Amino acid sequence: MHLLRCPRCQARLAFEGALRDALLDTGTLRCRGCGATWPVRQGLPDLVDDAEVRGFERLIRHVYNLIAPFHDLGVRYALPLAMLSSEDEGRNRFMRRLDLDRLAEDSGTPARILDVGIGSGGNLPFIERHLPAGLEAEIWGLDFSANMIGQCARRLRRWRGHPVHLLLGDAHRLPFPDACFDRVLHVGGIATYRDPRRALAEMARVAKPDTPIVVVDEQLDPAAARSWYQWLAFKAMTLYEPGAHAPVEHLPPAAHDVRVEQASSFFYCLSFRVP
Repeated sequence: MHLLRCPRCQARLAFEGALRDALLDTGTLRCRGCGATWPVRQGLPDLVDDAEVRGFERLIRHVYNLIAPFHDLGVRYALPLAMLSSEDEGRNRFMRRLDLDRLAEDSGTPARILDVGIGSGGNLPFIERHLPAGLEAEIWGLDFSANMIGQCARRLRRWRGHPVHLLLGDAHRLPFPDACFDRVLHVGGIATYRDPRRALAEMARVAKPDTPIVVVDEQLDPAAARSWYQWLAFKAMTLYEPGAHAPVEHLPPAAHDVRVEQASSFFYCLSFRVP
């Protein structure tokens, strides 16, 4: 809880409520700056300002809440059938851009990895696999869909890896202080964000200087575009955004080491750093 900040003013939060095993259980997080209050239910802080989630983004949240029970099945079986490649291949490619294997102990504090839009937690096994053996680390996962976070919480009941902290939050107002994460990852949602430029700036803000920030979403590989089957499948997936592409134009002005690669036939991997 000590890492959380008010998404409105970035002031510290004070918890009022019940604890379970020294962790947040049920109560309220009250901002020490602006006085805003944020509920905590069954150990899950809700730091989403519903008034700011509007338009198409609000519709997308409803969609994710509806498909949450079936999401993993679609990603595991239907999507690879359309892409003609496995889920594991794509995830392993963009995980390599995070440089998790280069993480090291930092003055006795655990390495922190942030997954923005964690969804049902599909990246967690891959993050765990790429972390150096014996490294003390913690993973933070944020999403604005309560049902997707619920699916992730169910996954964690069988989890035996590094500690994972979940919360409901908005990528446009990340509830964390500046420069507190060693790695930042986002997969599969930025094309639906109301303000991609602001979301990318927030990811850069909470990342430590020059740490890898990796963003993955839809972009058709030119080689796959030559297949009518894959072209049609991709167009069906991206009806909401006919020009799906890596949002390089929205990167922070100071971004450097910018790379765009195809993680798979349907998804780009955009990586960058900010000094």
